[in-house]
Amino acid sequence: MGCTALFYVGCEEADQSGPGEIANRIYEVRGVVQEIRKDGDVLVIDHEEIPGFMRQMIMPFKVAKEEPRVPLIPGDEIEFVYEVADVKSWIYRIRKTGVSKEVKLGSADDIPDPEDVPVLTIGDELPDYHFRNQDGKAVSLHQFRGMPLALTFVFTRCPVPDYCPAMMRNFDEVEEILKSDPAAPDQWKLLSVSFDSWHDNPETMKAYGLAFGRDSEKWGLLSTDDCCTINEISGNVGLKFADKDGSFVHNLRTVVLDREGRITRIFTDEDWKVPDLVAELKRLGKTGDSRDIAKPAESN
Repeated sequence: MGCTALFYVGCEEADQSGPGEIANRIYEVRGVVQEIRKDGDVLVIDHEEIPGFMRQMIMPFKVAKEEPRVPLIPGDEIEFVYEVADVKSWIYRIRKTGVSKEVKLGSADDIPDPEDVPVLTIGDELPDYHFRNQDGKAVSLHQFRGMPLALTFVFTRCPVPDYCPAMMRNFDEVEEILKSDPAAPDQWKLLSVSFDSWHDNPETMKAYGLAFGRDSEKWGLLSTDDCCTINEISGNVGLKFADKDGSFVHNLRTVVLDREGRITRIFTDEDWKVPDLVAELKRLGKTGDSRDIAKPAESN
């Protein structure tokens, strides 16, 4: 199976917060609109560098709920305010300033799937990929057979609280709930897998996990030196990402496996709920059955 490059598709759901709620940092930013999603609730923007926060890149921004929807099309140059709170971020005061001749990103539907990597679905078995954990020890997915397993994908340099940090906070909450729930299965596992193979070594992953409350071996932090490993597992589950000047644009995937390593759920964005994952892991701990599970609707 060849080593395949993967590309960007952003997450789409609109935030329900607005300016002034638990505000933390505020930036004035310029950029070029690449895509308009959810009737203007999400704008994909090729934005300039945000000094001290984020490099120049293309990413989806959630528009504040109270913000009037400005008529925009791909290619419009805009200015906007980007507000970052502890766990959410949003944009507002959006103003069109001109028109650019270049649109770098087309529709998500136009982005090709990776070649020679099968796209898996509910009931399919995830192959036995090999990684290193936060202690530098070799691990493989098959060694977790016999227990329900959830894995999500992150990179430690992700600055946006709505995306990778949200996946880490969710896993921290799932870990705490299952550890204290007498009805939880005796064996279960959470895995946060880095797709930043060039930066996120075991030491970096260990520190990242501790910063988000990881405090037991029930939750592992995985990385790999082999770009083909992360590209292939990403192709299997629909994770897409691209390295842009040392930072990433990406979508999100959180995948649940039964005790035989078969996929039972694929959460396709950042809006999945902790109780849903807890319930799925508890169900699989009792039955291990991946049959009769409807695949959730895909989002880009």
